[in-house]
Amino acid sequence: MIKFEKAFTLAEVLVTLGIIGVVAAMTVPNLIKNYQEQTLVTELHKVYNEFSQAFEGYLSDQRVESLLETDLYGDTNGLSAFIRDNFKIINNCGAVYTSEAGPVCFSKDDYYTISQGNGGGSVSFVGTACSGVAFTLPSGAAICAESNGGQNSAEVPVYMVVDVNGANGPNVLGRDVFAMYVRPSGEFYDKDYIDNSEATTFTTTAGARTGAFGKVMADGWQMTY
Repeated sequence: MIKFEKAFTLAEVLVTLGIIGVVAAMTVPNLIKNYQEQTLVTELHKVYNEFSQAFEGYLSDQRVESLLETDLYGDTNGLSAFIRDNFKIINNCGAVYTSEAGPVCFSKDDYYTISQGNGGGSVSFVGTACSGVAFTLPSGAAICAESNGGQNSAEVPVYMVVDVNGANGPNVLGRDVFAMYVRPSGEFYDKDYIDNSEATTFTTTAGARTGAFGKVMADGWQMTY
């Protein structure tokens, strides 16, 4: 007697493949997006850790409890010395975000805000002065560090704008670009996040101050917005 093995028909195989394709089309983009965002958050956390340790060590070496008592307070030269002594600098862009004639730290292209899915508005850093020192770390992170940075000097002795992957995209405030504030104790926080009742502002075109850094920290180093 001949036995016939039961098998899928061609139509059944095609239907199954179609379903798999639809599911993949729905899930893969989100998986890629989540992976990219987590990679950017990981780089942000790395900058946070490196500078937190540097500030802690600096205060210990100076035998003081506040950055207000150190040479980097209110002095760009003192801040530059702190950076030079504690970090390996790949590119030094001086007092500009980007340089046509020299090394490039931040992107020369426009930066954008998050505008609730509407694309946001462009915010150009090209030719914009960094009121401190701009530089690139070995990780690729571009940083503009400012002593006081136009903030309340007693509250924010150091202010930083960080593009965690330098001149590379997406160049979006709140994605790879963050504002980071430093307390006199050397602790990082997000003044904008606190001042905005612990919320983010993704429609701003007033620089990188979106409160995104505070939101990322508050959510356990996750980009949940």
